[in-house]
Amino acid sequence: KYFPNLENIGTVKSFNKSIERATAGYVIMITDDDPVTEDVVENFHKIINKYSGYGIYIGCSRAGKEAGAVEVFDNQNFIFQLLHPGLTTNLLWSSCVLEKKILLDIGGLPDYEGLHLADHAMMVFCGNRNGGVIINKMFSQLTSHDNNFSKSNINLYYPACIHFYKLITGSVKKEAYIINGENALLKHLERWFITGMFSLRKYFTYQNKRRDTIKQINSESERILQLSFMQHLRYKYYLKLMIFNLKRPLYLVNILR
Repeated sequence: KYFPNLENIGTVKSFNKSIERATAGYVIMITDDDPVTEDVVENFHKIINKYSGYGIYIGCSRAGKEAGAVEVFDNQNFIFQLLHPGLTTNLLWSSCVLEKKILLDIGGLPDYEGLHLADHAMMVFCGNRNGGVIINKMFSQLTSHDNNFSKSNINLYYPACIHFYKLITGSVKKEAYIINGENALLKHLERWFITGMFSLRKYFTYQNKRRDTIKQINSESERILQLSFMQHLRYKYYLKLMIFNLKRPLYLVNILR
């Protein structure tokens, strides 16, 4: 069914309106540039029937697991498993199924300035209710193009980083994301920040050359690194930046791609 909004209500409100309109017990949220596999509904239908009663069923790339392996976690362990980049190496919200009732209870997709990581927060909150099921298979893929939200909204990384951190630390028990001294939340933010900023830097240095945008990336990175919970990344970031600049001549003569 197609439901047009009478006016532009924005991305988050539009997604949440769609959740309200859904008539089934579960929801898959798909954006126009994250194509899903043809068997996504069939696969999740089988998994939900076999492992019922969880708030989220998500297809991820899992380190050290067999292809298609299914893991079931309670709410005390799911968040750590989802957020830790050493355990879950890739995740997309269009590769998961969420229980509609829980989605409505948590308010759907968090509506905060920045939007980055809002989908990850939503997945965390769904799993925080009664755990979740993780399948070692991606049911969708991220399409890179010139109009990706991340490329055109660089100024929103800083507020999103703050809001995401405050949302999780203010709503989730520490024991859910800190296990044996490892803080999966901080590691998740590290991967998001380092991967995101250097992907943008590479794109605007070699593909769509924009010096003004590179300056913006530098400025946004500095702002984020000044946050108390991100300052530990300064050494790693500047080391990676130095290596990036050293490799630049090799990219320019097509020795590296």
